[in-house]
Amino acid sequence: MASVTCSISKGVVEDVKRCRLNDPNADMLVYIAKIDEKTNTVVKDEQFDSISFEELVEELPDNMPRYVVLSYRQRHPDGRVSFPLVFIYYLPTTARPKSRMLYASTQQAFSKETQLSNPYMLVDKEQLDQEWIERHLNKFS
Repeated sequence: MASVTCSISKGVVEDVKRCRLNDPNADMLVYIAKIDEKTNTVVKDEQFDSISFEELVEELPDNMPRYVVLSYRQRHPDGRVSFPLVFIYYLPTTARPKSRMLYASTQQAFSKETQLSNPYMLVDKEQLDQEWIERHLNKFS
C-alpha cells in the first residue's frame, strides 16, 4: 500500500460531493485542489461554476501540480446528455520533485476520500481541451 503523506480536508471532500450536483445549464463546473505544503493538507485552490477549457488552462499553474475535478457535459451520439465527474491528476514535468512526490503519494487517498476513480494524468496543461476529455471518457464507454 502506498504511503500517504498528506491529509484531505473535510471541506474538500464536501466540495467535491457538491460537484456531483452540477447545474444542468452549465457545460463544465471545475474544482481545483492543492496541497498546502506547510500543513500537508489537501485544500481548495479554486472553483468555477462555468468555465471554458481555454480559461481552465490559464488558471492551472505552470509549475505546480493540482487535483482537478470537473463535472463535464458530455453529449452522446444518440442524443443523451450525461455529466460525468472527471478527476484529472495534473502533474507538470516542471514541478519541483518534492511537490511531485507529495501529490503522487496523496493521489490515491484523494481518489478514495472523494470517491473518484480512474484519474487521468495530465503533464502538459496545453493538451487539456474538449478532445482530450472526450478521448479519455470514451475509453470507458
